[in-house]
Amino acid sequence: MSGRRIQAALSAFITRALDPALCLGCAHVLEPGQYFCDACGLTLECVPQPCTLCGLENHSSDPRGSNPVCARCLYDPPRWQKLIAPLIYQGIGRDLLIQLKFSEGLHLANALATRLVEYFRRSRPQPEVLLPVPLHRERLLDRGYNQAFEIARILSSMLDIPLDTRSLLRIRHTESQSGLSASKREKNILGAFAYEPADVYTHVAVVDDIVTTGSTANEISKTLHRAGVSNVEIWGLARVLGIKG
Repeated sequence: MSGRRIQAALSAFITRALDPALCLGCAHVLEPGQYFCDACGLTLECVPQPCTLCGLENHSSDPRGSNPVCARCLYDPPRWQKLIAPLIYQGIGRDLLIQLKFSEGLHLANALATRLVEYFRRSRPQPEVLLPVPLHRERLLDRGYNQAFEIARILSSMLDIPLDTRSLLRIRHTESQSGLSASKREKNILGAFAYEPADVYTHVAVVDDIVTTGSTANEISKTLHRAGVSNVEIWGLARVLGIKG
């Protein structure tokens, strides 16, 4: 564990120990074990009637759950077999995810995963293993932690699904995807991953923090399918509703 990560974890622990029940959105006093007040909780909006493939709102569906795949995905399906990313990437949720990703807010992984875990629990059948999206060694050394691992570790414990941090590898250092268009993201991530499993998996869930265009998920899915994994799910905490190509 890097010095920066130890410092961040210690700071978060001290904060929670001294004042463990404050809303993460507005610092309103809460009951022990809560993370958000009612008002801030209402701002954490989830995608209504999401398509099971792209995670965006499915205007072809209805409250009974018929037509679970949107028209766009029926015409041009992604590489993966299911996507779960409940939270809309906006407002307080966006702010907290940015803190988690770039400002060492590691304690936020537990708060957000706890808030959203039932969306993943309801998925049937459950995957055999969780694979966090890996960081390249250079970026991991620079940042000091991998937010996808932090999320996957918590979901693994909550859902009793094994966590595998060795099989999925990032073999090429790439430019940060933040700020890139959809087409540039796809080119940037091409050939960035390898899959070297110690065990044979047929059904996996790839865990990340945010699903934006799906370019990273598509590239990983291609890599896994080539290695014989037949069923790839993409699990994220939040879904970006749109990005320019």
